[in-house]
Amino acid sequence: MADTGAEWNQVKRKGRKLRHVSKPVADEKAPSDNLQPNPNPEYSIGDLSKYHDGVTRKFEQSACWRKLEKLLDSALSSRQQLPRIARAVCLGTGPYDPADGSSQARWTAHMQTAAFCAIINTIRSKTNQEIKCFIQEPRFTQIDKEFCSKLDLEAVDSPGGFDLVDENTLLYAIHVELEICNLAMRKSLPTVFIGTGLDEWLRVVDGTKERPGHLHRFFKLEDNYHKLPFPDLDYIFSSTSIYLREDQQTHDGCERGHIEEAGKEEVGQQDTEKKGDEKTESKTKSQSLEDQDAATKSDIDSLRLDKLVT
Repeated sequence: MADTGAEWNQVKRKGRKLRHVSKPVADEKAPSDNLQPNPNPEYSIGDLSKYHDGVTRKFEQSACWRKLEKLLDSALSSRQQLPRIARAVCLGTGPYDPADGSSQARWTAHMQTAAFCAIINTIRSKTNQEIKCFIQEPRFTQIDKEFCSKLDLEAVDSPGGFDLVDENTLLYAIHVELEICNLAMRKSLPTVFIGTGLDEWLRVVDGTKERPGHLHRFFKLEDNYHKLPFPDLDYIFSSTSIYLREDQQTHDGCERGHIEEAGKEEVGQQDTEKKGDEKTESKTKSQSLEDQDAATKSDIDSLRLDKLVT
């Protein structure tokens, strides 16, 4: 994610981890990218590919993907003609070999990328649409960029990714700052937007439908798009929504109801899971974090072992 130089607020929501949200700034100019690529990357393209293959397998076996795949199937099958998606743009996953060596940051970057690729592949298979994929992350090294090409993702330098977004684009921006989202949607709202939804932004940014301020694009999304919840996975996709542009040729009530029922089912499951989480959080939070740290450390250690063996 780009560092805009803005003042940072630390926001806490009940039952969730701390999340940093930057105060919005004018979105007419691209922010300067003060975050730099890792000057001493540790892993080769082969190392990153091995690690990513493992992450992808775990994502595809997760409850998150099973729920998400069901939502996508419902949304795609309910439309006689899905609005054309010519390209997909992924913003701000983070580097695959972070300078601070954080195993959690590496895990998150690969997991978010695995989800992006899974979503695009599903849409391709269901619609037979050719979708060109791009990815923008200011902290990518040359190795990161070459690794992306192996995933059929074209890495572009900031702010080039913003200019690629138009009315035939799927924009994927998980936990990306508000001003970055506004820059990406400056020319046009995309066909599909996957990122933080209006309800979450209203927790930290002032705005109303009459006076939307920096949220005016999100109010348009809320009014003109169909909204679905994005299933979470260890906070990697927390507070994320899917906005699908309504196809003007398919407003049949049964079709809309089919999508809405899938969305309601997912919301109901998330509410049930949230209640259960709140009851056990005080007992299990510490152990959960220990398990997660052990899991990510194990993944990195096995990757290093691969390097030593080869």
